[in-house]
Amino acid sequence: MAVLLIGIGFVWEFYYTEINNKQFLESKDATSIVDFTNQMEVGLHQTLIYLNLIHESRTSRENIKDIRDLPLPSQAKAGFEKGLTAFHTSREDLEKIIADKPMLLEEMYELQRRVLLYENLSKDWLDMDEDSRAQSNVLFLSSIAPYFLNNIIPKFEEIRSLAIARQDMMINDLDTKLSRGRIINYSATFIILIIGIGIALYLYRSIINPLQALSVSVKKVGEGDLDERVEIKTRDEFGEVASAFNTMAENLQKQTISSTYLDNVMESINEGIFVINNEGNVIRLNEAAAEMLELDKSELIGKPISTFFKLIVPEETSSDKRAQEYQLQTIRDNKVPVLFSESGLFEDGEKKGSVVVVRDISELKNAENQIKKSLDEKNVMLAEIHHRVKNNLAVVSGLLQLQVMQTQSEEVIKMLTESQLRVKSIALIHEKLYSSDSLAYIDYDKYTKDLVETISNTYNLSSKKIKVRTSITDVSLNVNQAIPCSLLINEVLVNAYKHAFNKREQGEILISMTDKDGEINIEVSDNGEGLRELEKEKSKTNSLGFTLIKTLTMQLEGSYSFNNRKDTSGTIFQLSFSKEYS
Repeated sequence: MAVLLIGIGFVWEFYYTEINNKQFLESKDATSIVDFTNQMEVGLHQTLIYLNLIHESRTSRENIKDIRDLPLPSQAKAGFEKGLTAFHTSREDLEKIIADKPMLLEEMYELQRRVLLYENLSKDWLDMDEDSRAQSNVLFLSSIAPYFLNNIIPKFEEIRSLAIARQDMMINDLDTKLSRGRIINYSATFIILIIGIGIALYLYRSIINPLQALSVSVKKVGEGDLDERVEIKTRDEFGEVASAFNTMAENLQKQTISSTYLDNVMESINEGIFVINNEGNVIRLNEAAAEMLELDKSELIGKPISTFFKLIVPEETSSDKRAQEYQLQTIRDNKVPVLFSESGLFEDGEKKGSVVVVRDISELKNAENQIKKSLDEKNVMLAEIHHRVKNNLAVVSGLLQLQVMQTQSEEVIKMLTESQLRVKSIALIHEKLYSSDSLAYIDYDKYTKDLVETISNTYNLSSKKIKVRTSITDVSLNVNQAIPCSLLINEVLVNAYKHAFNKREQGEILISMTDKDGEINIEVSDNGEGLRELEKEKSKTNSLGFTLIKTLTMQLEGSYSFNNRKDTSGTIFQLSFSKEYS
């Protein structure tokens, strides 16, 4: 209802604004028409005034000694032409306004025709020679001036009257539409209000009343009146709810639990159950609880439960205050670890005591100790494996270094050096895992810095000054991803050292790595020469470096790209893959 009312308000506001705008435009057009007709009339009156001056100068010629020395006729003709120009200028502006008003436009054409006749007569009269002075005076007095006063001036008044009449008619029509719209708006608002009241009454009778009746019945059942039922008056959703409530009340009435049944349930439970009062004394327990304490039930009734249990986990370290680890002290001085949980026992909102459930966790503790012992042994073995793998890779790296020292071929030295760096990058992974607290994940920030230092020490032997910066925050990878990722960084970094700064004495390489919602993004960029033939470089599938990059990326199930940097010279390598959590 509110949306409909708001919609009607918006429609009425739009309609009202549109009517007001139309009324304003009609008034504005009428005012403009009157204003332009006045300007046209003034312009034509100016022409008649100048024509009259010329006429006076011609009729009084004999009283003037030297007519050639007077500038009056020439000035009068110029004034006549100026008045016609003012008329035509205002006429053109007026025709633009009344272009969509046929009646006014027709009257305007008629006025223009009469003015054209007046203009032609006037120009012919002005062109008459001095010898036709008497004839020209007769023509002016009998034709031009009367025609102007009787045929042209009244036409202006007709146009103004027609414009004002049209304005009054249009405004009256718009007022009528506005009144009709106001009536429709009031009627629609009234109808919507009536519909809203009807819906409210319907909801009250069909929803509120059944809900109130259901609420009263629920309260009575909650207070123990299991004979309470809800009267079913309809077959709708509320009728189904009332029927379900009645069925629930009947089942609840049939399934009232007896004390004997409750005792049997307690005895069937393997965990020890103690019922204690507010003072902490045992008032009821099952057979399993008595067996735990190696006593009879009669020896336990009325005894404080704290006599038999000692808390061995500090309370402030327990995340669940209702379930804590205790140590049970038996009559034979046996100490049994148990899980001790306590819940309040309430009646009519008042606490009458507590129910304590005790579970023997001796087997769980033994199994936990065995698992911890086994895990410690496996961690030691795994650490030793990482250490030995690192040592073996160090031996391989040393053998490659010996081979480098014994060969003279630059190509072979380059290939052996690259292979040695690859081996070192893998060995560095195992060294970090061996020295870290976790044998599953490696802190990649520290690892990358060590890897960069190793590669820099290998390639920064010349006079070139190449600076490598890293930007890695809170990134850790397991060994399955750390090794291929480190080899990828090794290949890209070595490639930058070898090719990016051939014509430069100094440069900078930036390695950034981020972990965003499990998506690892790596960028290695330099400000070197850049790739001159990017597509050609990408197609070098027979290159070992590019083959390794493609293979390692496939192993990571990720994607990579080599591109020239857009802002400055140099290249940028981008790699992204999903992080494994297992």
